[in-house]
Amino acid sequence: MFVVCAAMLLSACSGGEDETSGTATLPLPSAPDTLLPVPNDTQPPDVTDSLPPDALFGGDLCTALTEDDFRGVSIDGRGAGRVTDTAALSADSCQYLLQVGSREYEVVVQVQSPGDFLNPGVTDEVVDELDGPGLAARGVTHATADGEEYEVIVKVENGFFSVTAPDQTSALALAVKAEPRATP
Repeated sequence: MFVVCAAMLLSACSGGEDETSGTATLPLPSAPDTLLPVPNDTQPPDVTDSLPPDALFGGDLCTALTEDDFRGVSIDGRGAGRVTDTAALSADSCQYLLQVGSREYEVVVQVQSPGDFLNPGVTDEVVDELDGPGLAARGVTHATADGEEYEVIVKVENGFFSVTAPDQTSALALAVKAEPRATP
């Protein structure tokens, strides 16, 4: 009890007013709130609004080749392919999965740059100058985990695209079929 009385005596002797009485002022923010409300837009974006009028394949690379195109081309020397699936791998590429007999193959159509056209292979890959599709075409064999694949890069009026298939013959034939659809 002595401690409590001593504490009361000391607080009374400290003089002046009670420091805990009065009104407290909160500091004002130095800047207004900078977060703007974001509308909840649930509609998918309309990418056709932002596409240039001369976009390769109208902006949809999955329209580069059709089922009929694959029926008329021998894939890897085994025969015509039947499309089992088509999927956009990215905004600038499309994958076609094919069934040829009991084997499954992949064909990819992709947008390319002028640099890709000029340097389509790595240092040890031989680049072929090709006749046929577009204003110019170049091809290169790439090594893969399963063997090899052949890529044909085609220059057209509105850009560059490539067709990658299991072999040179089918890649070139498919590039020839895709080329008219590349330009508007």
